[in-house]
Amino acid sequence: MLALYHFDRSTAAARVRLTLAEKGLQWESRYVETGLDKREQHDPDYLKLNPRGVVPTLVHDDKVIRESLVIMEYLDDAFPTPALRPADPSDRARMRLWMKQVDEFLHVDSRIIGHCIVMRYATMKADPAVVKRHYQDMPDDVRRENDLINIDKGVDSPLLPGALKRFKRLFTDIDRATAKAPFLVGDALSLADLALVVYVDRLAGLRMAPLWESLKHFNDWHGRIKARPSFAEAVTKWHDTGATGRNEHAVAAFPRVKQIWDAA
Repeated sequence: MLALYHFDRSTAAARVRLTLAEKGLQWESRYVETGLDKREQHDPDYLKLNPRGVVPTLVHDDKVIRESLVIMEYLDDAFPTPALRPADPSDRARMRLWMKQVDEFLHVDSRIIGHCIVMRYATMKADPAVVKRHYQDMPDDVRRENDLINIDKGVDSPLLPGALKRFKRLFTDIDRATAKAPFLVGDALSLADLALVVYVDRLAGLRMAPLWESLKHFNDWHGRIKARPSFAEAVTKWHDTGATGRNEHAVAAFPRVKQIWDAA
């Protein structure tokens, strides 16, 4: 039995759902509401499964697997057909180099951008006591400190330029790589594609897609993955329930974000 603790807006959860869908695996959904009003990720029972208080968490029979990239490789080990990692060792190393960027900067940077552009407004409107308790209970010190800076400063956050610069570099690298092959590590889809594509959709959901409209091969790669049945099952189906009301803030933030992006 496979059970996934997840949340619709989590990019980490989305890439695991994509992996499950590409494998054709059946799984039980255990939805974790991470909003300020419920904060189920900080529930003591969930923290026993995931001490960091984040999603996703995979439970396979009696085994608990945490961290999205680890879960993806676990699934490819436990259910090897169809394979989502190259057989060639050098290609597999290339795949892991792409994926390594998620832990190095991408996941943190995605959260920085989201908070600076739109997420800060929900926090600013919330009951201050609820917000205080939320951050007191958050086990991840870096996430807490970054959030508080970005909520306060918005698009003037000192963390935003670096995050956008690293995303621009990554998207340009993907554009170059996919000029030579349809996917990041050659002709076949791999875990690297699933790990990274979720961030494109996150930024596009923040109305930032005009920033990379000139990257033809990158956009073709993104469209190629979105056209797969797995994308509808793993991403579109779990529509972003927090999208309502974002457009106004995203449109207002875009000129400043574009200025930073162009200067990067």
